[in-house]
Amino acid sequence: MAIKRYQIFSKLLILVVVVYTLILSKDTTFAQKSNDTESRAFVEVAAHVDKNEVTIGDKIKLGIQVKYKGDITIQFPEVGEQIGVFTIKETGLAGTPEREKDGYLVVEREYVLSSYEIGRQTVPSLKIKYKGRQGDGEVATNEVTIDINGVLKEGEISGDIKDILPPVDVPTSFKRLIVWISVGLGALLLSGVIYGLVYKLKKQSKIQEQQFIRRTPQEIAYGLLERLAKDDLIAKGLVKEYYYRITNILRHYIEDRFGFLAPERTTEEFLTEMAHTNQLDDTHKILIREFLERCDMVKYAKYGPSNFEIKETYDAAKRFIDETIERLGEKEVLAVGK
Repeated sequence: MAIKRYQIFSKLLILVVVVYTLILSKDTTFAQKSNDTESRAFVEVAAHVDKNEVTIGDKIKLGIQVKYKGDITIQFPEVGEQIGVFTIKETGLAGTPEREKDGYLVVEREYVLSSYEIGRQTVPSLKIKYKGRQGDGEVATNEVTIDINGVLKEGEISGDIKDILPPVDVPTSFKRLIVWISVGLGALLLSGVIYGLVYKLKKQSKIQEQQFIRRTPQEIAYGLLERLAKDDLIAKGLVKEYYYRITNILRHYIEDRFGFLAPERTTEEFLTEMAHTNQLDDTHKILIREFLERCDMVKYAKYGPSNFEIKETYDAAKRFIDETIERLGEKEVLAVGK
């Protein structure tokens, strides 16, 4: 009887030891997984734009936001001059990481893009690299879709030559003129006061605005011309599209270089404004006039240019840019002259 009791007691003791050992092993394993999870780096990225529908040549702000946790270093991609069909006009510097309430850090970098391709276009996925104590890693952003519309509105006939409006009689009133002059002077004075206050507040503020590395107008234009040549639209039979693109390239260069509203105006309006400016000499005025008139013949008069004429048009655009590029110190000289 005593032997049976001893055997039962021994079995119970062994069972308790086994159960206790299993519980300790489970707790140890769970703790190890938790520690591993907490030590592992967390990185999440997202790409976004300020507008998903633009007109050809418009500027688009692309932001890349990185959210992470852990002792890691984020490395944004150096995209060069192109992202897909989009041209990089400005590249922002990465901001200072900001800590959110949940303990995660957030850092963002901006790029200013534009495109001369019409239709639904996609900003491709970009790869963000990071380094940490647990090793190196890489994550990819989402793709972003943007609709790029042409200059013409729906239902509008292609062409930028419009009828001249008849003269309109404008009634004059001396008293009304005085009132308008007074209102204008008052608005200028108020604008000056507001500008002074804003400038003073910005100067005193400790917040540093994100800086941009700006590309010069000629750098952008040269890159677009090079890409136009590589696309080889003439060999594909897209002659009219070729002339649309080379016209837009030169018009946007003139806008960025001299401040003319070239893309928004008709050829006639632009040439009229150009005739009264002293920023271009007579040789360049004649060159741009002949260039635009030659392009209009192909775009609107269904003229079929020869290969020699196509090359001559390309060379004329490049020559105009070569001879009007911004020289070192030019802005400072103009500022002193003013």
